[in-house]
Amino acid sequence: MQRVLKSQEEDYKRPLSGAMLPIDNQDVTGPLAVRHAYSLELTDLVDLFEGKIIALRIATWYPRWLCEKIARRLLRHPGFARYLMAQDVGVQRIGMTLFEAENEAEGLDSYYAKAQGTMWSIRRHCFPYLTPIERLRLELDEAWPAGAMIESLHGRKMLCGVARMFEDSHSLPPHQDVLARDVPESGRAAAMKSQVAINCYIRAPREGGDLELWDVSPTEEEYAELRDGRYDFLDRAKLPPSAAKIRPDTGELLLMRSDRVHSVHPSIGGPRVAMSCFIGYYGEDEPLSFWS
Repeated sequence: MQRVLKSQEEDYKRPLSGAMLPIDNQDVTGPLAVRHAYSLELTDLVDLFEGKIIALRIATWYPRWLCEKIARRLLRHPGFARYLMAQDVGVQRIGMTLFEAENEAEGLDSYYAKAQGTMWSIRRHCFPYLTPIERLRLELDEAWPAGAMIESLHGRKMLCGVARMFEDSHSLPPHQDVLARDVPESGRAAAMKSQVAINCYIRAPREGGDLELWDVSPTEEEYAELRDGRYDFLDRAKLPPSAAKIRPDTGELLLMRSDRVHSVHPSIGGPRVAMSCFIGYYGEDEPLSFWS
């Protein structure tokens, strides 16, 4: 017991955003910059939003002992289920995400109606600990001059933060996440300059689970030509060589340009569990926005 307490004390002696050495560069391949950092810093965030780097990695941002505690709790959550429109894809999440609403009135009503309850449900399973998404919201609100907030489209607060679990041997083929594609009639979504995905990995698999990134942001016409006919996935054979391949580790916080094409490789020895959300960037003088 004393050893456990001492280990936890050492975790909390580090600065809030962690102070472990960056992840070894051998975990990254590709020509475009993937930056390692000790904490969330304004210059790194601006470079990511403006496209000077494709991803930002912070090792052991969330303490490992807490990752395991939270993972065990979340994996008992009754809300884990595969995505509504992709029942054959072995990726489960807690909480209905915006793209599942398919921009239909009934789907959007369901999404907004469930958003607050989903956030409270995840919070209760992690209590009394601060979830990775809640900690992220606090740090970004403090780091960004104009602050950060939960996005509100259609006059209603959106969901912020889902837990995702990749089943063994399942993957996500290349795809792109663009808010304006999910809600094409939204002027605010159209005004977004860039979109970033945040993942805090609370349980990494024994093998695999790599995140592959392309420095490619296809237009609507190009996207239609690249699709492989299955959901919104793209044909890997039609894509250029990827810009980076990353194997995340437990406790790592990873921010990457999700409006660029990306994929997740299959893993073994999981499940691979992360908490995630999106960040919207509207300019250096505008607040950042969160949603899932």
